[in-house]
Amino acid sequence: MRHCLTKQVNQRITTTDGFLGLTSQLENDPRTYGEAISNIDSDNWLEVMKSETDSMGSNQLWTLVDPPNCVKPIGCKWVYKRKLGANGEVITFKARLVAKR
Repeated sequence: MRHCLTKQVNQRITTTDGFLGLTSQLENDPRTYGEAISNIDSDNWLEVMKSETDSMGSNQLWTLVDPPNCVKPIGCKWVYKRKLGANGEVITFKARLVAKR
């Protein structure tokens, strides 16, 4: 598996029990669905998106219905993150479907 990673950003985090540490994020994680499917890791992104939608379906998170004419539905978007190991290599791809503002 080949990954093109350009720049890593370390963010300082503090948990509720006072633990202080660093979390790594990549600046070049896809920001849109189009970027994700045109990315070199598109197979990985598609796999985790399918897994996420399957999980939402099996947990009966929602029921699709036709919206009433007087209501504007809330939109959604995908958020993509690569999780890095201690050595800086990608160990996990994550995709979440979230509501738009």
